[in-house]
Amino acid sequence: MAGFLFTFPDRPHRRDRLIDLFWPELDADRGRRAVNSAIWRLRKLLASAPEYRDGYGLRTVGSETILERTPWLDVDTWALLEAAQVALAGAEVHVDTSRMKQILAVLYRYEGPFLDGEDADWILEERERLHSLFVQSAMILVRHLGLCGQYHDAILLARHALRFDPYREELVRHLLTLLALDERRIDAIRYYDHWIGMIQQELGISPLPATRAIIEEIRNLHNADDAQHLRMRLMGRDEKRRATN
Repeated sequence: MAGFLFTFPDRPHRRDRLIDLFWPELDADRGRRAVNSAIWRLRKLLASAPEYRDGYGLRTVGSETILERTPWLDVDTWALLEAAQVALAGAEVHVDTSRMKQILAVLYRYEGPFLDGEDADWILEERERLHSLFVQSAMILVRHLGLCGQYHDAILLARHALRFDPYREELVRHLLTLLALDERRIDAIRYYDHWIGMIQQELGISPLPATRAIIEEIRNLHNADDAQHLRMRLMGRDEKRRATN
């Protein structure tokens, strides 16, 4: 129930609805006691924080329960949603250094599926949404870091994201490109060989043409002009247009 309230803050939740979600096997009286006990324990936990103010945070209004966003509550999902909003809004524009560091810190907090092991419908839906936002935001920052010449940081972030989505080919292409730009062409080829073996064994598929094209460019990389052409693969449409004008 705490996970549900933190996932949907600032919304009124009827107690009957909470009972149906988390204690469907109980009769009405026992269900009310269960939800009252859970709310009391959650409120007590929140009250243990020095910043807690009585009457704020977790409120009960009639038959409805509301968990309010408060500045002192640091919730991973809230932080990821805020970071993703900034990253996606700046997909084709410059992200300033301080913002980039903040988003990076949040992305490194991602450690796998939301409420892993649970299979309620609302959890599965939220799990997919959060994972998608994490991967999209990671790819945007990988590109930004790469275009800024911060290859080491970009490579670390790409590897972190691929831990949780190893078959995301666009992200694999970014990593191969970055390794080559960081003068680690052999590492890029080794990674590709390992990755292609994995997808063939586990999924029975071959890489997309775009991925095969990149590894061929990397195999034939011999000079700075080739590297510059490879770098353009990290650019979005607007960035390529500005670069060619």
